[in-house]
Amino acid sequence: MAGVAGSLRPVELTLQRIGAWSGTIMILLYGASFSGIAQLFPPLSPAASADEIAAFFVDHKLWIRFGVSGALLSAVLALPFLATIVLRIRRVEGGWGMLSMTQLMAATVFVPALLFPQFFLGVAAYRPEERSAELTQALNDVFWLWFIGIVGTIIVQNLTLAAASFIDKADPPTFPRWYGYLNLWVATLSLPGCVVVVFNDGPLAWNGVFAFYIPGLVLVVWLFCTTAVMSTSIKAQQRAEAGALPEAQPA
Repeated sequence: MAGVAGSLRPVELTLQRIGAWSGTIMILLYGASFSGIAQLFPPLSPAASADEIAAFFVDHKLWIRFGVSGALLSAVLALPFLATIVLRIRRVEGGWGMLSMTQLMAATVFVPALLFPQFFLGVAAYRPEERSAELTQALNDVFWLWFIGIVGTIIVQNLTLAAASFIDKADPPTFPRWYGYLNLWVATLSLPGCVVVVFNDGPLAWNGVFAFYIPGLVLVVWLFCTTAVMSTSIKAQQRAEAGALPEAQPA
């Protein structure tokens, strides 16, 4: 069994490299679908009237439907990305531990947080001309409050990654120390997203600079940096294990 596990190890690390890149691919496709095709950037104002919201959905209903379809397909690319994060933290801990298990549970919420709000957006754009403007506005409200407000899971992921970076003693290292500080900054700058249910306008509303633009920007930066950090770490581990392989062979 040990020989089989050893022969599968290079394949596992190659799969992890693919998983590391899937996060960057996901955010590019998801952003193109959501912001470009669905034309939802900049966000609709929470202060807009029901008639204004309904008119937008009537005028853009086909584009929003196509954008939702693209977002639903591309969001699942986050699954191998998140699995790779969990496995890299597990390497730091030397097995399943508090950090890797917490990351795993937080990761199970991340993809639904990308997927499920899109269905409300799709329903709002499905037949907007056949319902009251107030109902379309309510569906739009649910989408934005859910989409922006569910930042707690991302913050937990950042904190577990920060902790893993600071305790990492693996050789070669799994996470550089600067990556831990980056995660602390991302967690801090993402916090305003949780108060979008309180404000209807201003910088803390769902279209505000502190609740939408800054958290959105740092999330993209975090995804790119996490891809680079994990890819570099996995390649270093592959080189180290390949170099040690001849010494591990029986005489």
